[in-house]
Amino acid sequence: MGQVIYFKPIDEIFHKFDNYEIWPCTVVDKDISGDLIYETCGSDDLDIAIWCVYGHFRIGGLECISDHDTLEEAEEFERTLPILKL
Repeated sequence: MGQVIYFKPIDEIFHKFDNYEIWPCTVVDKDISGDLIYETCGSDDLDIAIWCVYGHFRIGGLECISDHDTLEEAEEFERTLPILKL
């Protein structure tokens, strides 16, 4: 499973989320260092590059937790995340 994890230690971030979301993303550009820039898209988009797992903040907004090559990998990763207290 290919993944990149972007968050600080669990205790510092997961208590801020009230849910998780999975979104497909396409490549929209490169930054000045050559790293790819992604943007969310629809699941029927033909140019899906990665699937991102996001934590949804209780106060609103999203934080990308990890990137995956396939939806199945993203769903598998999401199942390993802590169950959130509402």
